[in-house]
Amino acid sequence: MSTNLRILVSAFLFSFAVATSAVAQQPPAPGLGSFQAGASAQMGPLKGDHFHTSLIWLGSINYNGFLYEPDAPGPKQHIALVFAYPRDFSFSITPASEMAKRGYRVLLTAHHGLDLSPLDGDAEISRAITYLRTVPGVEKIVVMAHSGGGRMLAGYANIALNGPAACQGPDVIYPCKTEEVAGWAKPDGVILLDPGLGSVEGTSGIDPAWDGTKRIPELDMFSPANGFDPKTGSAKYSADFIKRFYAAQSARNMQLVNYAMERLKLIEQGKSSYKDDEPLVIPAASNAGRASRLFQSDTSLFSHTKKPHTLLKADGTTTEEIIHSVRPPSGRQDESALSTLADGTLNTTVRIFLANYATRTTPDYALTADDAIGIDWHSSNRSTPAGSEGITVPTLVLTMSCFYLVVPGEIAYDHLAAKDKTYASIEGANHNFDACKPEYGDTVKRSFDYLDTWLSKPGRF
Repeated sequence: MSTNLRILVSAFLFSFAVATSAVAQQPPAPGLGSFQAGASAQMGPLKGDHFHTSLIWLGSINYNGFLYEPDAPGPKQHIALVFAYPRDFSFSITPASEMAKRGYRVLLTAHHGLDLSPLDGDAEISRAITYLRTVPGVEKIVVMAHSGGGRMLAGYANIALNGPAACQGPDVIYPCKTEEVAGWAKPDGVILLDPGLGSVEGTSGIDPAWDGTKRIPELDMFSPANGFDPKTGSAKYSADFIKRFYAAQSARNMQLVNYAMERLKLIEQGKSSYKDDEPLVIPAASNAGRASRLFQSDTSLFSHTKKPHTLLKADGTTTEEIIHSVRPPSGRQDESALSTLADGTLNTTVRIFLANYATRTTPDYALTADDAIGIDWHSSNRSTPAGSEGITVPTLVLTMSCFYLVVPGEIAYDHLAAKDKTYASIEGANHNFDACKPEYGDTVKRSFDYLDTWLSKPGRF
């Protein structure tokens, strides 16, 4: 059994144990100490990995903490990491174990529950930081997230560093409440691993070619007549088609946003059938693998950064150059899924849609070769670029070049307010840090060696 699989199995068992034991035993105050559940609370050192884990109570049965610690104290333990992810914890395994093997304490906030709000898990991040500040020898705490955790962490850091006003701006569609976010613990640094853009990913998943009963041919990204190859999942769309598609996608997006806002007014006025919220079912708006994103089929979109950045190459060299995505096309159509509730449909509620998916777009909205335009980043509290604007502590954005987030990563980087900020990319790494082709070598090692180097820079922390 592989190390990662053993950790995953153990983590699952611990998640179940804490979910049941926490209710029965009522542990002490959140974030102030380990939850002692006997022998089952210790994973024990995994052979050859030189670290062990402990279960930490974070005050919620939905979010538990797993503290990874090196077996032997070392010079890097003055820096502790908090790793967070809003759904499950499958992405958490590699970063936590790899950084623990390199001598760092890593407190993983493991989630098992629904992702219903941009604030889900943020209170637990704060408690994790608070707990680590009580650990002897810890001087600096850096928060770290991967993929969709990027928007979570950008929002958290922005609010923690700048207070509740950071999520209550006049442009925000669904503002936060002061009592939900006041007093969050401040991080000393931020690491975003292959971050997405946040709520606008819901916008980019809308299929404007579906009218509820049939497809509109002139907007169908899966039609060979428009440049799609169903055998390979690849496409080469014309500039005219791209323009029409994005204009229609933006128009449908705004129809949905305006409709949901009107429904919320009626709910709050007591004119809905429900007092608190109401169902909202949106066909052809899946945010999953069948989402209608042109860049997944046409790799000329979201294909390269605007400016040169650090590229860690397979041959061991490091260059400064425009970062090009080397990903394969990943478009796929399943028309039968469009009429299903579970797969091709966004099955949500008015409040959850406005909090998590709603982003204002303009008629010039487009996802281009090196940018995302026509988007009001400040309209959503689930926006990675908007959250990045409030981050002033040292920040690293590390992307994987065998995926489609090299451009979103640069967008987040450009929005960062930090003076000490770094954008780097791992040549040939896929979204889960592995090499997408053998010739790209050990991309996992290259990724986390670089994190180690960045964290260890004299004077940074």
